[in-house]
Amino acid sequence: MHDSNVALKVTWVYGKTGPFTTPCTPEGRRINIVEEKKVWCSDKECLCRKILRLERNIGTVPVKDSPCYDADIFRRWRFAAGIFATGPRRDQPMRILHAREGALAFFTSKRQDMDEKERIVIGCYEIAKLPERADPDYGFLIPSVPSARHRVWALDKAPRFWDFYTQSGPPRWGCGLFRYLSDQQARALHGAVKAAAR
Repeated sequence: MHDSNVALKVTWVYGKTGPFTTPCTPEGRRINIVEEKKVWCSDKECLCRKILRLERNIGTVPVKDSPCYDADIFRRWRFAAGIFATGPRRDQPMRILHAREGALAFFTSKRQDMDEKERIVIGCYEIAKLPERADPDYGFLIPSVPSARHRVWALDKAPRFWDFYTQSGPPRWGCGLFRYLSDQQARALHGAVKAAAR
C-alpha cells in the first residue's frame, strides 16, 4: 500500500532572469544537453537540442515555445511521469500509478553545481482531479488545485528534499521522475515549503 504523495524530479531550468523564469538560456541548454546529458533535453525531438545545433552555426536563438514541462511548472502548475524515451515502448506515456486527488506533489530540483544531497524543493501543490487520458506530448499529467500552490522564490531558503525523505544508503535519485512520500513525510515537507514560500 502506497501513500499517494509524490516528489517530482524537475530538470533545473536556467531562465533568462533567474531559475524557471523562461525556458533555458543558450548556456543553460549547453549545460543540460552537453554536460549533464539530460534525457529529454538531449532527445533528437527536443526543441532545445535542435536550437543548440543551430546556435553552434548562427549564434543565440530564443525559445518562443515551451520546449518541456520543466520550463512550465510555475506557469501551468502540473507535471507528469513523462514518456518512454527509448526501447520498444518509446513515445508511450508513463503513469504515476498511486497519485491521487487530494494528495500532495512537490517540485524538486538541483543546479549542475549542487550535489544530489543538496536537492531542494522549489514548490508544492495539492493534486487536482486526474485526467483519464494521457496528454499526447507529456503523458499522464498531475494537475494542481489553484488555491493550494506554493512557490519558493528565495531558493536559498528552500527546504532540502533529503532532509525529509529517507532511503537506504546515501542520497541518490537515479532514473525515474518521481518518488512516493508517506503522509508523514509529505505533511512535514509541506509545512517547510509553505514557511519558505512566505
